[in-house]
Amino acid sequence: MWRILLLLCVFALAGCKTDLYRNLSEREANEMLAILMSNGIDASKEYLGDEGVTLQVDEAELPRAIDALKQNGFPREARETMGTVFEKSGIMSSPFEERVRFVYALGEEVSRTLSEIDGVLTSRVHIVLPDEPDLGEELKPSSAAVFIKHRIGVDLDFATPQIRRLVSSSIEGVTYEDVTVLLVEAEKPNVSLPTSNTSVVEVLPGLSIQDTDMTMFWRVVMVAGALLALLAITNIFTFVSYVKARNGMRAAETSLEEQAAIAE
Repeated sequence: MWRILLLLCVFALAGCKTDLYRNLSEREANEMLAILMSNGIDASKEYLGDEGVTLQVDEAELPRAIDALKQNGFPREARETMGTVFEKSGIMSSPFEERVRFVYALGEEVSRTLSEIDGVLTSRVHIVLPDEPDLGEELKPSSAAVFIKHRIGVDLDFATPQIRRLVSSSIEGVTYEDVTVLLVEAEKPNVSLPTSNTSVVEVLPGLSIQDTDMTMFWRVVMVAGALLALLAITNIFTFVSYVKARNGMRAAETSLEEQAAIAE
């Protein structure tokens, strides 16, 4: 009996949450969970085996959760590594294809490194590696352009020289002067976040709740009503069974007394 009641309560609570992001790694899910909890958002994670980790929040908190994660650069953009980019799909590749893959993979690797800087939300590195000049042509210099979008209030201007030095040291043929860095601050959130002025609704005489909790309230009421109905039905069934058993015992005793009287 109590197991059934407990399962019903668990199902009622589980129905209040919705999936926020799926197929997350353990590390990314933990970081996102910490951000949500630090912003006062109730969240949980669920392991799905090979499908990774799923992050769940209350339906009413969905806009706040998405905005809080967006302001912190989550979920992270999936980047390809050198191994995945250079994975051959055919028997042979042309020199042009090999060069394009090399430039792309190199930019992805440098972008991954830049994204590890505290405060960086998104990073992009565009590399220009000119072809070898023909005889008599002037050699064109290589260059790189770096785009970084960072959190609000984070000052990365002091890190610009280090960023240029890192990029120029990571890409052969690119000098410090040929690296351009563009820093962009993230915009302020446009989502209207709930405040302390949330409207209050009177659902019963003397009982008032916030309008954002109406759905959860009625779910709890429905589950409580179902539990009470189940409890009442169980009690009635038990009482009827007891009465039937008692009447049967009395009938058996009366029959034995009548048989004893006849025998005498």
